[in-house]
Amino acid sequence: MKKLLVIVIILAVLGLGAWRVSVVFKTRAEASKVKEKQPLAVETEVAKLGTIQEELSLVGNIVADSEVIVFPKIPGKVEKIAVEVGSNVSKGNVMAKIEDTEFALHVKQAEVALDTARTAYNQAKALAEVRVKSQVAQAEAGLVGAEASLKQIQDVAETRVSSQLDQAQAGLDALKTNLKKIKDGARPEEKKQIEAMVQQAKANMDNAQVDLERMKKLYDDRAISKQTLDGAETRATVASAQYDAASQQLKLVEIGARAEDIQAMELQVKAAESGLEVAKSMADTKSWKQDIEMAKSRYDQAKAMLDSAQALVGAKSWEADIAGAEAGVKQTETALALAKESLGYATITAPISGTVSKRNLDTGSMANPAMPLFTIVSMNIVKAVVDVPETSLSELSLNGNVSVSVAGVAEPVTGQITLVSPTVKPASRTASVEITIDNSSHKLRPGAFARVVIPLKIHKNTVLVRRSAIIDDRESKELGSKYAFIVDKDKIIKRKVETGIAQGDTIEVVSGIQAGEKVVTAGQNLVKDGEIVKVSEQ
Repeated sequence: MKKLLVIVIILAVLGLGAWRVSVVFKTRAEASKVKEKQPLAVETEVAKLGTIQEELSLVGNIVADSEVIVFPKIPGKVEKIAVEVGSNVSKGNVMAKIEDTEFALHVKQAEVALDTARTAYNQAKALAEVRVKSQVAQAEAGLVGAEASLKQIQDVAETRVSSQLDQAQAGLDALKTNLKKIKDGARPEEKKQIEAMVQQAKANMDNAQVDLERMKKLYDDRAISKQTLDGAETRATVASAQYDAASQQLKLVEIGARAEDIQAMELQVKAAESGLEVAKSMADTKSWKQDIEMAKSRYDQAKAMLDSAQALVGAKSWEADIAGAEAGVKQTETALALAKESLGYATITAPISGTVSKRNLDTGSMANPAMPLFTIVSMNIVKAVVDVPETSLSELSLNGNVSVSVAGVAEPVTGQITLVSPTVKPASRTASVEITIDNSSHKLRPGAFARVVIPLKIHKNTVLVRRSAIIDDRESKELGSKYAFIVDKDKIIKRKVETGIAQGDTIEVVSGIQAGEKVVTAGQNLVKDGEIVKVSEQ
């Protein structure tokens, strides 16, 4: 009984479970039928007309429009630093000062030299012509003097030598006669003759002395030779000796001759004989011709000097003197300008307007033209420099607007393409492109990272839809075939489309969709052509 009861209970439980399972499947089947009858919900957007552009997104760096390294042009001790790193300077502002005492002294020296040169120039203008014409007058006077000297020497040279020879012969004869008279004894009339001879010897001596003085002057003027001067000195000596001998002879006649007096007279005769030989020698050598040649040479020199001076007048040589003095003024003016320029270099000014980015020396340091003092960057204008692939270079246009985003700057800024490098880098197949940006607010800093968006193509008044609405047709044999779903009165319509430029989440539809049509943007992968859907517009 017990086994039967257990079997009955088990059968009852199994029957109840089978009934409940059948009820569940029936319920699900009915629910499924109900569900299949409800339309699928999709989201749509209206295709609109708008503008879209093809963009090239690149990264690069911000650089200063210009960066200038400021070097001192002269060495010296830095006396003053007027700016610091970060200081904004305008072109011409004083940045530093170098000790300039030595350069100031050079300027003063150059000013004095210029005053001197100007004085010389003024004197040249006033006196150069007068000086040249004065040289002509002096040369004329010199020629007259040389001509007179030549004529004088020509007139008296040979005559003087002959006269001196005659005088020497007469003096010797007189001494011989006197010697004989001294030995024989003198008569009263002979005494008178001796007295007359003394007077003549005195006159000869005086004339010889005067002639010697004249010869000395001519020799000093280089009008006669030394030989002629020596002859005049000899004649003066002989004449003096003759006078002494005549005086002695008179004395002997008056008091009587002694043996030693006779011997002295004989010596005088011998001296007179020597003087006669000298006179004969001068007559034989014709030394006066040398004197004439020397005088003629002096005349020729004086004539040449006159011709030269007259030539200077004819050529107006004073104009060259004036020109030379004027050149001296210009040279000293240049030297002064250079000295002032060097003095000006002691004050170092900003060559451009910008911001001081570096300072390399302190006050008291020694400046050197080979060592930079400052670096100035111009920040009112900056440039974004990027490398553009060579395949896109032909699509760039100078002065075209570009969007530039920089870290730390909230909004993108607009720049213009101002330079496209004419050469391509072989390693990267890119070319450098510069985008100039107005940075008057100084928000952009040189060295910052920049993201640049360059528009390549712009299509206006074209149909635009969301990019997710376009589906690639993988079942089509046509390469690149695309389609989209349009909703017309809650009915799905499948359209083949051609697309153009894509920008972000938006894409251009060239054909297949008209502006104003509703395009499925969500649920498009679940619907079929001709299906009824429930539309939820965004």
